[in-house]
Amino acid sequence: MSQDNRPGSVAELAELYRTTILRHATQPTGYQAQIAATHECEKYNPLCGDRITVQLQISGDDIEATAFTGEACAICMAAASLLCEQLGGQPTTAIQAKHDWLSAELAAAGSGGKDGHEALQPLLGVRCYPSRVRCALLPWEAARDALNKD
Repeated sequence: MSQDNRPGSVAELAELYRTTILRHATQPTGYQAQIAATHECEKYNPLCGDRITVQLQISGDDIEATAFTGEACAICMAAASLLCEQLGGQPTTAIQAKHDWLSAELAAAGSGGKDGHEALQPLLGVRCYPSRVRCALLPWEAARDALNKD
């Protein structure tokens, strides 16, 4: 048995990540969900054509609900879906923390540690494709900018 066929191998992990991205891209969490948004931001990536609007329902310092709309590639749709899956019920500080972690990891400048960000690991597969990194970050940038709008 080759090293790539053993359980937990790099090839198996890559396949798991691809499956996760495809599932989120085809059945996205939070897509066109109706929420009482208090914050909203649209971002556009002219290189890929991605256009995503992220909506947040904030109460105090907590994220009550998240949703998104738009047209985007599979990576961007999956990133937006993971954002919606991960942020509901979290403190608003989670947006910046998760954005910073993902940005550092995609730039290969991260520590490689998961630090509570296991669900975002599938997005790290785009490291090999520098032109797609922006696709994975776009929804997180929209959420961050929505929160920071006054």
